[in-house]
Amino acid sequence: IASLAVTVEAVADGVLDADPTTLATLADQAGRLTRLAADLRDISDAEGGLAVHPGPCEVGVLLERARLAAAEDFSRKGVGLEVDGDPAGTVHADAQRIGQVLANLLSNALRHTPRGGRVALAATVDAAGAVITVSDTGDGIAPEHLERVFERFYRTDAARARDAGGTGIGLAVSLAIAQAHGGTLTASSPGPGKGSVFTLTLPGRA
Repeated sequence: IASLAVTVEAVADGVLDADPTTLATLADQAGRLTRLAADLRDISDAEGGLAVHPGPCEVGVLLERARLAAAEDFSRKGVGLEVDGDPAGTVHADAQRIGQVLANLLSNALRHTPRGGRVALAATVDAAGAVITVSDTGDGIAPEHLERVFERFYRTDAARARDAGGTGIGLAVSLAIAQAHGGTLTASSPGPGKGSVFTLTLPGRA
């Protein structure tokens, strides 16, 4: 809010021109506020019992939709994004909410993966349910931070604290959505600079 206010004041005072660069900055700052408001709403919903509306979902379709939605941002930064293999199978889940989880995980991976890196979506499905992974070749996570990355507003080491555009709530919301499905969301990493893997599990239909 402070950054947005300062930029608007600078334009009003004539210090900055209302050129495309300045307008893009204002739009970016407004977008961050919008995302923060949405995330705060979602985390508030989660505390009161987040509602999900499960139905049959093709896992491969969920992953491909997530890839397509994020493709432009990844291309702009020069980070590869792929769906590994040919995931097949159906899971009983809320497609919109799981799409939200995948979007959060891909956004997180993109923020922490440098140009030239790679992010991959993958999944296995059987009678027990689905295991979906989002892996990256980015900053990695130190062992002492792995269990805390899902805490709202939590910042880890300096590398991952450079949260360009993140609100610090997305992973907490994603965990709440996984748990509302009776599933789990976990993080693993060999350590700083060695990438990370986020694993979403969704149980089979009871």
